[in-house]
Amino acid sequence: MARYLLARYIWEVSTIYRARRITLKELNEKWRDSPYYDGKDIPRRTFDYHRKEVEMLFQVNIVCDKHDNTYRIEDESAFRNGEVRRWLLNNFSMTNAIREARDLEECISIESIPSAEPYLSIVLQALREHKVLNMTYQSFERDTPTSHELMPYAVKLFHLRWYVIGKTKNREGILIFSMDRIQALTVTEQKYKYPKSFNVHDYYRDSFGIIIESGVESERVRLKVMNNQAKYFRSLPLHSSQKEIETKPDYSVFEYHLKPTYDFEQEILSHREDIEVLEPLTLRNNIKESVRKMAELYKHKD
Repeated sequence: MARYLLARYIWEVSTIYRARRITLKELNEKWRDSPYYDGKDIPRRTFDYHRKEVEMLFQVNIVCDKHDNTYRIEDESAFRNGEVRRWLLNNFSMTNAIREARDLEECISIESIPSAEPYLSIVLQALREHKVLNMTYQSFERDTPTSHELMPYAVKLFHLRWYVIGKTKNREGILIFSMDRIQALTVTEQKYKYPKSFNVHDYYRDSFGIIIESGVESERVRLKVMNNQAKYFRSLPLHSSQKEIETKPDYSVFEYHLKPTYDFEQEILSHREDIEVLEPLTLRNNIKESVRKMAELYKHKD
């Protein structure tokens, strides 16, 4: 029931957002065609209750203009700029489109995503209540699972995997755990003090990916990107600091300010000959060494 209501709230928000302005009558016309329609229109009193719930859950205000009885998002710019809210809208819109096209199932191919269920909801509960988690975790680097008392600080989605970021009682520093490697997870009654100084957006501001490497500092990075690939970089920047500083017929140069960690090196290598690292020299040499080792693998035939 809770999942149905959440989906219904997001449907209402996304429908109003797309329409810009909409009456309750027009909203009900769209509601009858939605996959969540339960055979009943949305009464005004029920919709007023939903508006309050949406404001509490997503900090999105749906206001009514009395002169024409239309509903709209009060601050669309805040809605667009909110990372989580924007992700929810995009994700729901995509899911809704696929649900409405169930007759085209044989024509739709979706990438398999490692499951974070049911652990994501458990982590979010612990985050909300500032409670310690008991976790059994199977790392790829170990043969047997390990147990942790985890104080969660944040969750992050990267390359189709959900991660939980936090501290454990038996290790120093902030640690990162992939949710698809969790074997068991329960919320305890033990409380922990959430650090006011921690902000996940600030923590990852100068980073690419999920790994935060000790001793790696932020610096200027310049990539020479071949023309066809440059078009993809413009439409989907690698990092929020991306700037196109040189544009030529055959290539473009993109500049970043970030920490050139392992995840970033892997991203560069995934583009093969379409990217050349211009600076810093240490990153250029790291990529050069990786390319040399790969070439070694193919020197001799089996």
